Amino acid sequence: MITVPQSEWDEMKKQIKEIQQKVETLYSRETDYVSISELCDWLNISRTTLWRLRSEGKIKTYLVGGKMVANKDEIQTLLNEGKI
Repeated sequence: MITVPQSEWDEMKKQIKEIQQKVETLYSRETDYVSISELCDWLNISRTTLWRLRSEGKIKTYLVGGKMVANKDEIQTLLNEGKI
């Protein structure tokens, strides 16, 4: 059994709740994001090409709940501007 002072326990619970709220916010906007495989299909590129574009800083991705995703609006803007 591990004991933790009440103040530390309360602080940990508060931090967990904040993280949970952030994750729920991101998941509630899930339609605004596409998975890596969906992005490759959308752009008609391979994962290797996507990796290169990411490493060059041309495409930004996010890690949400252990899943790599990209923002649809950001990708559409890049396409409209001819940057990818």
